[in-house]
Amino acid sequence: MADLKHLLSILTVPSYFLVVFMMYRRGLWSAYPFFCSCLLFEGAVLGLLLLIPGFAPKKALFVYQYSQAPLWCLYVFAVLEIFQKVFASFPGIALFAKRVIWLALLAGFGVALFSTGSEMNAGWSGTNLTLQSSVVVRVASSALTVYMILISAFLVWMPVPLPKNTIRHSVLFFFYLLFSTGIHYVLNTSSGPDVQLVNALISALTLSALAGWLFLLRPEGEAIPAVSAAPRHSSSEMLDRLEALNRALSKRQG
Repeated sequence: MADLKHLLSILTVPSYFLVVFMMYRRGLWSAYPFFCSCLLFEGAVLGLLLLIPGFAPKKALFVYQYSQAPLWCLYVFAVLEIFQKVFASFPGIALFAKRVIWLALLAGFGVALFSTGSEMNAGWSGTNLTLQSSVVVRVASSALTVYMILISAFLVWMPVPLPKNTIRHSVLFFFYLLFSTGIHYVLNTSSGPDVQLVNALISALTLSALAGWLFLLRPEGEAIPAVSAAPRHSSSEMLDRLEALNRALSKRQG
């Protein structure tokens, strides 16, 4: 299992940089700067961990522990940037949308912290530090998962035409965070889990998500679909209401 995990890690590191390179080649870097920065940072950290010899576990632990905070800050901004451009065509409701985004994020963190129970009471020194770091990762991924559910519900309630890349990117991110949360939950709550198996599962999950981003995010996917009034009368009515709300909020903010 350790050999499988090592092999998956070796395949994953260049995959991070390949995705970023293809995003740059396709002109998508400017559309997803935090996402690309997140991939670069995480790829660099994983590469550094692979370069550290096996007889220096303290150095590897140091790199892992002190890379998690900036990494998950980038994750938060990467998830936020998916939806912040959704309302570019409706500037009048942009402020309202941003408030919904941040409230959903805070609600997600509240739910995630509540789920930790007494796991955070074991102390922050020695061997407990690695376990607590894993709990923090689970809290962050849980919060972002709840956030994406709430924002998706908001977008269903207020149907805005979404580019294909936004839909694909958000779906990939959602399932990546959902499965990552589940894996870390098993790691935190099971008695004596196979750490090598857990690490191999995380590596396989990451590699699958990177492959999805590599093949699904295309330049043409950034185009906002045209809204036709013909096929679905109810959808057309909702978009007319959205336009009316946009105009009303624009006048109020002006």
